[in-house]
Amino acid sequence: MESLEMFAYSRTCVLIALQNIHENKWDNQPNDFPNTIRWNAGHMYMTTEVFLNKADPNYTIMYPQWKKLFINGTRSSEWIDEPPSKEKIISALDEQKKRILTTYSPDDLKKEAAEIQVFHALSLHTVEATLQFITWHDGLHLGIFKLMDKVC
Repeated sequence: MESLEMFAYSRTCVLIALQNIHENKWDNQPNDFPNTIRWNAGHMYMTTEVFLNKADPNYTIMYPQWKKLFINGTRSSEWIDEPPSKEKIISALDEQKKRILTTYSPDDLKKEAAEIQVFHALSLHTVEATLQFITWHDGLHLGIFKLMDKVC
């Protein structure tokens, strides 16, 4: 249960922060930052979708067309397609939070991951480990876009 509660708390902090950043800052890219606030917010969403789908193939990826905009290695400066609006991204992040909290029970989180994801010394062997990584990832990007809000 703690993992679901921590995810809910983390995502709520993300949603509040994003709502409070004026939209005119969402596409600014300060020096020494590889992307924008819009990219970071969309990247959080898409990373969650892809990682949970790998751990649990029953978790359906919503907005798969966003992969080409937000997956790791993409750059907002290279976008050709129009990215989703601030409102659409915030709505998607909120819906995703609700979907995760209603889809997974503590017992569901204990299930072995269908595809184990490995990063250096970290292996995501269960759905819960994946959710914990996602929670950490949300916090990482929350810090990035809060800093970007101050320097934009």
